[in-house]
Amino acid sequence: MNNKIKSIFSILLGTFLMAIAVNGILVPNQMLSGGISGISLFLHFLAGTNLSLTNILLNIPLFILAFIFLKRRFIYFSLLGMICFSFWLELTNGFVIPTQSPLTIILVAGLLNGLGMGILFRGDASVGGTDIIAKILNKFFSFSMGNVILFINMVIMLTSIFAFGIDISILTAASMFISSQTTNYVVDGLNRRRTVSIITSPDTGQAIAKDIMEVMNRGVTIVPAIGGYTHQNKYILYANVNLREVAKLKHIVSAHDSHAFVTVSDVAQVIGNGRGFLSLEQNN
Repeated sequence: MNNKIKSIFSILLGTFLMAIAVNGILVPNQMLSGGISGISLFLHFLAGTNLSLTNILLNIPLFILAFIFLKRRFIYFSLLGMICFSFWLELTNGFVIPTQSPLTIILVAGLLNGLGMGILFRGDASVGGTDIIAKILNKFFSFSMGNVILFINMVIMLTSIFAFGIDISILTAASMFISSQTTNYVVDGLNRRRTVSIITSPDTGQAIAKDIMEVMNRGVTIVPAIGGYTHQNKYILYANVNLREVAKLKHIVSAHDSHAFVTVSDVAQVIGNGRGFLSLEQNN
């Protein structure tokens, strides 16, 4: 299955899940969604406007921005995504998922919507709207797309308090948070790793690097450095490990240099050659 077919399949599946979340959960419970679909729901509840038509009209200026800042492949697939989303909204109109518990409503709406958006992003597409803004900020500033969408959605949610009351707004905010976290996990996958930087002396640095490579079967990059205060020669060892391997790595370091300076950082993805890492071909 080539990349174009994968993207089209992602668009069809992702927009279907999002439409199910809107018509099946949000509309019956008078809850808002995020972005343009949230604004469309807002207008639908207040004035009875058509969801799919409003969604298309509000997306026009944002697609103009997309043509200026984003690559054409994303724009074309996002345009297809917007059309498919509007189509599914019409097709699933009247479909209701029977729910009673507020917790069930929040979880189901957030998971369906976040899963749909994550599938779209993995296919390098969206349904337009504020997804375009998130993609622009992710491209130029490396902001998490899920967190950008959450911030925009919170602004929409705050304005809804005056129209629908705080109870509905709180339910909406909780659903949006679950949706954004689900989006992040789908986009980043389960490939979350820890990046470890070790500052040590050249003598112990070689021994530490050898043990990491031989005992842990992990690659290490050695960067020569000079201490800013002592002006002594140092080595900076750089490695990526999974969560379970952090304790083993710290044990290796302490066995050779109890005074080493170690930092451990959380990373969303590790792309390149290495055990358990994503290949570059998967991200092209």
